[in-house]
Amino acid sequence: MLGFKFKACTVGAVLLLAAGHQAAYAQTPAPLPPAQALNATVGERSGAPGVVAAMLRDGAVREVFAWGGADCAGGGAAGVNAAYEIGSISKHVAAVALLRLWEQGRVDLDGPISAYLDDIPAVWRQATLRQLATHTSGIPDYEEAGGYGVYETEPTPAAVYAIVADRPLDFEPGTRWSYSNTGYFLLSRVVEQVSGVGFGDFLRTELFSPLGMDHSFMGGYAPADVDLAQGCRPGAAEGAARIPVRPIHEASTYGAGGVSTTLQDWALWDDALHDGRLLSPRAMEVMLTPQRLADGSSTGYGFGLFVDEFRGARRIQHSGQTQGFVADYQHYPDQDFSVVAFANMYGGGVGEAARNLVLREIPDLGYDRLVAPSDPDPARTQLVGRALRQAAFSEEPADLLSDGMRRVASGEQFAAARARLRPYAEHAGALVYLRSDSPDGERHIYRITIDGETTYLTIVWRQGKLAGVQRADN
Repeated sequence: MLGFKFKACTVGAVLLLAAGHQAAYAQTPAPLPPAQALNATVGERSGAPGVVAAMLRDGAVREVFAWGGADCAGGGAAGVNAAYEIGSISKHVAAVALLRLWEQGRVDLDGPISAYLDDIPAVWRQATLRQLATHTSGIPDYEEAGGYGVYETEPTPAAVYAIVADRPLDFEPGTRWSYSNTGYFLLSRVVEQVSGVGFGDFLRTELFSPLGMDHSFMGGYAPADVDLAQGCRPGAAEGAARIPVRPIHEASTYGAGGVSTTLQDWALWDDALHDGRLLSPRAMEVMLTPQRLADGSSTGYGFGLFVDEFRGARRIQHSGQTQGFVADYQHYPDQDFSVVAFANMYGGGVGEAARNLVLREIPDLGYDRLVAPSDPDPARTQLVGRALRQAAFSEEPADLLSDGMRRVASGEQFAAARARLRPYAEHAGALVYLRSDSPDGERHIYRITIDGETTYLTIVWRQGKLAGVQRADN
């Protein structure tokens, strides 16, 4: 069993849900509380024109924070009432749509996708819906192969398939975990085929409207009265003006990344999910049970959500990114609260804003409570310093960088990220080891103090190479 607890739901509510009367749950959202100023350092380090974040409880935004501007030039005020594209958090929404159909007996999670779609490459046909939903199908990721350019088009499904149709499976289904947007593109089409309506229409009529989420939609379905934040991407060179991007179109992504929502609407979704009004307890257990591979190992991923821990606190979470936005959503079941953060720029960082809200609620998780032990591996710490220089200054040979970090070190789109790393690379001799933060020993926490300002770096060190860096003030 999961061990996750959910808020009580009355017998009458369960009966109404079973009868399909979800409209009874539509709420009139309370006005947002006055926006508080987000920590300016956190906002500036995001690299985005504007950041909004909120603490969610009981179907309402309890606190809201904002920093920066509304457009790519930073003009106006960051829109706390605006809709933001939430990228891959959409996978969670798509998973709920799929599980709704499963509850109704209309899909078989362990049946092949070929039972629902007949226009897909032959090598994909035996992958099950469960494998698609848990990223264990082996079907290649069309975003990884084709890049973000596809999201600025309105392709046919066949055109999306064609990006990876001639590639073999990445692995035998069920034997490995590998994130694949293709899986959720396919699942969204299954929802269309089984329900007989467009995916965006299904979300609106079956999920959003019954909850009163009148400002949430799929790309291309924006209500006339919705204020959509302006999405941006970095300029071609460091320091160049940000470039506006067109809103994402449903045809390029479906449930892999096409949902837009507001802070207020997402509070309604969050409450309905954990209050048992979106899915039955049985379906919730399916969604929140991490998939196991053929060898019995856990993937840490259920249906559209990661199920993990943050510094020892149990967490359900997903982040998202489109060509013009980033988003972060986290729920803490034991403490019964959620945080969400949005920013309107590709590559912007909102994880720190979300994390700071979590630490306000659970201060004992702060790194400032840690006492530095003796460094168990000083040689590794020295290598970390060298790797930071390779990443921040594009130094060759990049022999201490993973493939992903090599792209950060060389790609024009990561110029801002490299600039944010440089102070730590220049002062790498000041790194102080605090602890290893994962069972596999790949995540290591360091403290670094520069000109009296302390920052905490989470270093992902995998097979002797730098595979990721995350920073926090606490």
